[in-house]
Amino acid sequence: MPDVAFATSGSTGPPVTWLRTEAQLRTEAALVREEVLGPARFGRIVSYAPPEHLYGRLYSRELPRIEGVPVTGLWDQPLALPPLDDGVPTLLVCLPATWQLLARHLPALARHGRVTALHSTGPTTPAAHQVTSHLTGTGFRAFELLGSTETGAVAHRPVAAGQHDALPWTLLPDVEVLHDVEPPPGAATDGDPTGCDGAARRLRVAGPRLARRDGAETPPDDWELPDLVAPVGPRTFHHLGRASRLIKVNGLRCDLARVEELARARCPGVDLVCAPVGDPVRGEHYEMFYAGPRPADPADLRRMLGRLPSGLPAPRAVHRVARIPRSATGKVLTAELTAARPPAEEPEHV
Repeated sequence: MPDVAFATSGSTGPPVTWLRTEAQLRTEAALVREEVLGPARFGRIVSYAPPEHLYGRLYSRELPRIEGVPVTGLWDQPLALPPLDDGVPTLLVCLPATWQLLARHLPALARHGRVTALHSTGPTTPAAHQVTSHLTGTGFRAFELLGSTETGAVAHRPVAAGQHDALPWTLLPDVEVLHDVEPPPGAATDGDPTGCDGAARRLRVAGPRLARRDGAETPPDDWELPDLVAPVGPRTFHHLGRASRLIKVNGLRCDLARVEELARARCPGVDLVCAPVGDPVRGEHYEMFYAGPRPADPADLRRMLGRLPSGLPAPRAVHRVARIPRSATGKVLTAELTAARPPAEEPEHV
């Protein structure tokens, strides 16, 4: 059988096609079924993840075949409620934005009692923790996966309320992690609630499920993800942030440095910067701040930017500030920058 192609979005550089064998796809779906989802039987899979992407292909196509169960595809209907009125044991394949929908239907989920949710493509949202907290004791279960198009899933953990960020990740059994790589100088993290400051390493993994780049004869020996981790045990770690300015907006990769480069080319003479922000629906997003005599209004800047190329998501909001605060070495002072926006100001969605 020919290999199956999956393309990165091109938002962090030129689009790249990665190839996986059918055996790799079946192995990963079966491995997550056994190691993460456990022995519970499903009578139906409902997927909000499109099958042209790896995560969607695995759990909208491969897992239903392995389980021999029907799949309800809602990737084109992200606001459609999954069928919850018949009590059939159900697996929900979620994107970050899916949890906002589930949070509006907690009574139906609680009555059903046999729902399992799988989350990937970006960080969990406050709505995810609201759902899991509200449904404690009802039989509802939720798990999240960490990985990439290049690596497939590498680690997993439960989705939980409370001190969720303090829960460690556990490697999948066929993944080996190499912890001898130091983070780049000045790499920022999203904050470390684990007490592991100073132990950060870039996550480099090896294993039989690494994808093969189109044009290459074999997969790479190992692959480095942009994630910063701190080892907890031989096969567990805490996630501390990212070693790059990569974010994922509802699963879509977005390199903030690339957005800034494109924006400066379209708006010469404008001092601007993109700041990552948490988003209650998409998990992550970013806002753009700029300083300069022109444009005089954020709406003017949005018009100058137009539609960003390569599928890059537009900023959640654009703000004009008196200046872009920087340290003596030129590093943007993000906390001071975001504080420049009045607390009562509503984001200007674009």
